[in-house]
Amino acid sequence: MLQIDDAAVAALEQIGTIRITAEEVGDETEISIDEATEPREGDEVLETGGAKVFLAPSAVDVLADQVLGVHAHGDHFHFTFDDQPT
Repeated sequence: MLQIDDAAVAALEQIGTIRITAEEVGDETEISIDEATEPREGDEVLETGGAKVFLAPSAVDVLADQVLGVHAHGDHFHFTFDDQPT
């Protein structure tokens, strides 16, 4: 299951809930992150600390072994996905 690191939790507490989707495009998977207030039908809801993330069914398996991280850049954030430690 997708994990959320402490820095991403802190960022999400500031910006609010996000929804992550995945879409196969050619040989690659494109991940999209959007602001959200409610999960859509079939979404998996992850809660860590004060952070909440909605995972679309298409993203659950794709991100199962990943950690959601974040890089802060002044007034905005860039989310990252890294392999979970083994």
